[in-house]
Amino acid sequence: MIQRIQTVFLLIIVMVSVIGFFFLPPLNFSLLGLMVPAVLKSYIILTSSLAFLSLMIFKHRKTQLIINRLHFFLQVAMTGVLIFGLLNADELNSFLLWLLMPFQSMILLIFSSRAIQKDDDLIRSIDRLR
Repeated sequence: MIQRIQTVFLLIIVMVSVIGFFFLPPLNFSLLGLMVPAVLKSYIILTSSLAFLSLMIFKHRKTQLIINRLHFFLQVAMTGVLIFGLLNADELNSFLLWLLMPFQSMILLIFSSRAIQKDDDLIRSIDRLR
């Protein structure tokens, strides 16, 4: 598990999410009457838990790919919400910090999914030879 490169990518996502939970500044905007700080904190917890879940089910590569895709779509949705908030906000600095998190997660999820797919192709090619 540790020797695989996708483990490193998913572990980076988990670590950045945990660090972001404690150190990202709060955002001040109202989005359709929702409690934005609670939504953002739950987003960070969901991101961290999905990456950790994908990390732990390393023996089930197909399920791991499905979870990575679901996680990627969550990141795209959060990027859209943050860009919408950025367009309606007065200050940009805190939004730019928050936008870094989904972008880095999307990049790492793409790399992780490619590595998982390569592992799956390798296993299938070995099974074909038997």
